[in-house]
Amino acid sequence: MRTKLTSVFLLLLVVFLTGAFNNELEAQVNITMRVNTATCNDTLRPGDIVQLRGESTGTTTLTWDNTSPAIATNLGGDYWEVTFQANPGDEIRYKFWTGYSLSPETGTYYNTGWEGPINAGVPSGDNRLMVVGNNDTTLALQYYHGDASTVAQFWRPFESKQDTVAVFFRVNMGGVVFDPATELVDVRGGLPLGGEPDWITIKTLSQEVNSNRGAFQSGVVYVPKDSIIAGVTEQQFKFVIQPDNWESVSNRSFVFSGTNDTTIYWYYFNDRPPSGPPVTAFILFRLKLDALKLAGLFDQSLGDRVAFTGAKGWPPAGFDFATEPTMIKMIYNPSLQEWNKVESFTKFPGESIPFKYYIAWDTSRVDTSAGNPNYIPGLDLTNGWEEPGVTGGADRTYLYTEESSQYPEGDFGYPQQFFNSIPPEGVITTPITITFKMDMTPATDVVENPTNPLFIPGTDSVFVQFDGCMTPITQGLTMYGTDNRLELTDPDGDLIYTGSWDLTPPTFYQYCYRIVYTSASGDITNGSGAAIRGRRYYQYAHPTSIDGGSVTWPASYELAELPWMLDSLIIEDPPQLTTAVDDIVLLPNQYSISQNYPNPFNPVTRIQYYIPARSNVKLQIYDITGRLVKNLSEMEQEAGSHVVEWSGKDNSGKQVASGIYFLKFNAGTYTNTVKMMLLK
Repeated sequence: MRTKLTSVFLLLLVVFLTGAFNNELEAQVNITMRVNTATCNDTLRPGDIVQLRGESTGTTTLTWDNTSPAIATNLGGDYWEVTFQANPGDEIRYKFWTGYSLSPETGTYYNTGWEGPINAGVPSGDNRLMVVGNNDTTLALQYYHGDASTVAQFWRPFESKQDTVAVFFRVNMGGVVFDPATELVDVRGGLPLGGEPDWITIKTLSQEVNSNRGAFQSGVVYVPKDSIIAGVTEQQFKFVIQPDNWESVSNRSFVFSGTNDTTIYWYYFNDRPPSGPPVTAFILFRLKLDALKLAGLFDQSLGDRVAFTGAKGWPPAGFDFATEPTMIKMIYNPSLQEWNKVESFTKFPGESIPFKYYIAWDTSRVDTSAGNPNYIPGLDLTNGWEEPGVTGGADRTYLYTEESSQYPEGDFGYPQQFFNSIPPEGVITTPITITFKMDMTPATDVVENPTNPLFIPGTDSVFVQFDGCMTPITQGLTMYGTDNRLELTDPDGDLIYTGSWDLTPPTFYQYCYRIVYTSASGDITNGSGAAIRGRRYYQYAHPTSIDGGSVTWPASYELAELPWMLDSLIIEDPPQLTTAVDDIVLLPNQYSISQNYPNPFNPVTRIQYYIPARSNVKLQIYDITGRLVKNLSEMEQEAGSHVVEWSGKDNSGKQVASGIYFLKFNAGTYTNTVKMMLLK
């Protein structure tokens, strides 16, 4: 009898426990999350990994490591979806993780695959947050957050508008020769976003500076909803490096699947990924500060220091020079009388490395105490950024190669670069009066000046406002601001405004500035952006004579008349301040060719070469795609030194676009190639 009762009891217990367990399973709900990874800063592909990682206040199974079971499935392109079970009432804190492998764990670029901080609207420890309800739930689309800023949980990389569809384009430029500091990328195509029959620019993209190697360019464009038919309307497009370096692939296209905002899965430009494997190399950076020393603006014995930055990231606002890791400190070499630094890099050949030099002046430079000999009037310790004239103030760039030891080319044919690209010969040691001339006619024309109040002659005033220019500091003024303005006037009413500036030596031959005119709405300043030929004019005083290393400057110099422009401001070439290109170092019976000078150049550059015996010489110029651009020479020449010039025109006499070109030199059995850069 006891045995039967025991068996019945055990059966009832099993039924009870089974029922309780089933009730718990029935209480769970399905949570579906969708995430868009167009905002991941790396080359994430549909076959890679998107994982939901997190924790729960209840029994929902999520973990913060690679064992989390919630792995998303790719729905196509940038869109992913993951479904998991959760218990009603559980509070879940989570983030999306992106990567290429779970074992070993290999995350995408930036923060090893982890998202940046999220503002969920309530305290959640910088994580995403949801409270599980009683029913199956599909959350609104979330975008992966790929940098260090804080964003809302349901942020978007574009604005959602009622009557338009946002289309987000993205291209990886890492596999082509491309300089984001001096070149721009367009999306061009036909209707509905572009034009027909001729394709026009749909969008000029912007560099994703936080992307892996800074290779990605992206941008959003909006199309009216009533101009598309879901499942029917096709958009064709290509990416183009301005002005006209089109992709050589077939037309790219997509069909609008609906009237919802969308992202177009990223492409490699010309379908060319970076060539690998990555190369580890040492780069030698060399800088001379002779011009600043001659002008009394730099003295390492007083504590002034210099670094280069950008090559391994840019510093945040308010950084501490002494501890900031992206400020790579340089060392003074007294034997070479230069600042230099050898730094190790691991990159793909063909990657573009941006950089600038930065001066950290000693604090005594702004100490106004009586009798302080180190004080420099007008100096601001935070304005140590270089604004090199050779790039129009844009970043310097270096194109990484396969060599184990590398170095950026020097300025003006020198082996070193100069701060602000001012060589020692560019210091003016005698009094000089500089006259500026600006044609303000375009500022009165709505076609040339469509976004500002038009300039009113006789009513509005005109000023040269120096911007990032070190010449004002030599006169006790600032590099930036309104205190360094020079007023221009127009006595004869021809809209050519002029003004003169008496400079006390020592000073510089370089003048970089913008134009400000007054209006009823306030001051109007031209120039914009940070790219070359963008935000400021660059002009130079020219010497009267050059005798070896001695440069003679005039008592007065009138700069060339320039037109007022809204942006893309004119950058003049600096005058040559040496008598000739440095001699080629020759060995007996050896062919040789020098680096072209100037380089970069506009519009003409000189190439010097030597042949030890009468030879057939061939000089040909190719663009970065390998296309023959110009036959410079193909003839038999006598032994000796020879010079040839190239004016930037192709075989048909047309001016070629800005960019990198290669000069191939063949003489006898000797072959060499020189890389040149044309900047307009």
